Amino acid sequence: MLTNSTSTQEESSGRATTRNTDAPILGATPGAAVGRYFRKYAVFSGRASRSEYWWIALLSLVIYGVGGALAGVIQAATAGTNAYGDVSDETTFGAGLIGSLLFLYFLATILPNIGLGVRRLHDVSMSGWVILIGIVPFFGSLILFVLSLLSSNPSGQRFDRR
Repeated sequence: MLTNSTSTQEESSGRATTRNTDAPILGATPGAAVGRYFRKYAVFSGRASRSEYWWIALLSLVIYGVGGALAGVIQAATAGTNAYGDVSDETTFGAGLIGSLLFLYFLATILPNIGLGVRRLHDVSMSGWVILIGIVPFFGSLILFVLSLLSSNPSGQRFDRR
């Protein structure tokens, strides 16, 4: 019988341990959550705990928030005026560069974000296909937000690889 356990380095304590790599990390630290997020770049099986999910959500919020604020400050500081004396609405190089970097980050994290969302749904014992409800404007995102707040359901183990 095959099991999906692997000997890995425990992120928080530095000691070696054997664990099921599909099981959620309960009470994940930020480092453990980010490490697993990138190690499971395009993995859609297994489960993700609330802490794993919300540390990544916070990281994304910080990256987009700081990047957007920085782009806004650069845009405001370097914007010129047009021939009529009005503030130019053209994007400056610095703001455009930051916007481009944020877009590249978005593209680089599409698959891991979908994978994390699917694994979070698995942890609450729902099919990963439920993530498609997110394409419904406003209400789809609201439903996924509420589902991401639910606590783990033991029957979600059925989504772990055997």
